Amino acid sequence: MLKLTDIHSYYGHVHALRGVSIELKKGSIVSLLGANGAGKSTTLKVISRLINPKQGVYEYQQGSMLRTSPGDVVKKGIIHCPEGRRVFPLLSVEENLRIGAYQVKDRDQIKQGMERAFHYFPRLKERMHQKAGTLSGGEQQMLAIGRALMGQPKVLLLDEPSLGIAPLLVKEIFNIIQSINREGITILLVEQNARKALEISDYAYVLENGEVALEGESEALRDNDRVRQLYLGG
Repeated sequence: MLKLTDIHSYYGHVHALRGVSIELKKGSIVSLLGANGAGKSTTLKVISRLINPKQGVYEYQQGSMLRTSPGDVVKKGIIHCPEGRRVFPLLSVEENLRIGAYQVKDRDQIKQGMERAFHYFPRLKERMHQKAGTLSGGEQQMLAIGRALMGQPKVLLLDEPSLGIAPLLVKEIFNIIQSINREGITILLVEQNARKALEISDYAYVLENGEVALEGESEALRDNDRVRQLYLGG
């Protein structure tokens, strides 16, 4: 469905991605694991076309995406939920959600999107007219995911959805990610909580210094000694 092959990307003179190749199969959850600075978020930005790689192939549904604008990436159904939530703090919950549907013209689809967001995150409905900046960190993360769902994703890119969230909410967020996936939405998950990511994903890639160091089915990686030592606490 979506495939990166031999992607090289730079920040100035820094070689951030060094020949990264990953593939997402339709309907799967794929995890990207690795330490800070390994290239995980950069990979998502390449997919979103926020970064233009210097070399490599990027295909989606068997067509090249390397000349596609970020806006057209969204139109094709690839929606990026960024690290740090990036909600608009002075706008209400409802206004933030509607911004996620800026490419959707059909009012009925927008209404359905709101209902879908409130189905997954009932607290957002309770706080619909509240400014996003007054929400808790966990609620802001719910809003960020809900906003991404408003764009009617076929592929959802989630960057650190559990970062800075209380443990009880982390469990809830991961359960919701699985429910979203059961709708048929393909998910690429960047996550520091490697244990939880491997529990819910089908396949995983481990990035080290901008390269794919390991890959395989998530269950197999959970039993890999190197993964256990570096990312699962031994």
